[in-house]
Amino acid sequence: MIVRISYQTLLLPPPFAFAYTMELDFKNEQIEIKYDLEFLNRDEISLEEIEAEGYSENDDYSWQGTLGKVWYDDLYNDIHQIELEEETEEINVYLHMEVQSNDNFENEGLVVLAEDWDYRLQELIQAIYEKDGIEAPLSLTCINVKNGNKETFHLKGTFEHKTATINDQPIDWEQMHELVADIYAIDLESEPVSKVKGDALWIDPASDGAYFNFDELAGPKAVKIKERILNKLASFK
Repeated sequence: MIVRISYQTLLLPPPFAFAYTMELDFKNEQIEIKYDLEFLNRDEISLEEIEAEGYSENDDYSWQGTLGKVWYDDLYNDIHQIELEEETEEINVYLHMEVQSNDNFENEGLVVLAEDWDYRLQELIQAIYEKDGIEAPLSLTCINVKNGNKETFHLKGTFEHKTATINDQPIDWEQMHELVADIYAIDLESEPVSKVKGDALWIDPASDGAYFNFDELAGPKAVKIKERILNKLASFK
């Protein structure tokens, strides 16, 4: 099965606006991938404005390579059965797929569940960046301090292999997703501290000694989300 994907943001301004194309060739229980990313409309702003947002003069990117069986199994059947439509009235992103399978099945159009597939394809892109060495696998540390006692949890995960551990014990990939989504309820725009100070749940997003106080930064739902996080971590002490 060969899948050709075209994606474009429709609401983002430069330097954030981007588009990508991707070709996925499913065979021999792996996926051969061609991926091309292009940032859009940057000629409308200055280089200083681009660099102020943490980008460079040219952030376009191309990659060609393979991902293994775990991604083949994750995507093959769902793409083969994907629901597409010719047009839609309101979309935040343009996500178009052309599917051609080995049994001559052909399907083409805009993805109906665009938000869900946008998320899944971003995971696939993260796996590409990991394999290419552009980004490191997930490494995150949580330290819960209660009455002066510390409990430490090291979370590690790889998008390339879709595996994850907490304190070197395996955790289901989807469970890790839910946990990380709760952890990232905090605002990472604030300044971190180099040492944990006082009772709280402390988050080190890159396991590099930069800590954020979850209790202070997670907003009005902090207590409920923190309880959910600690319940998930409890079995990995």
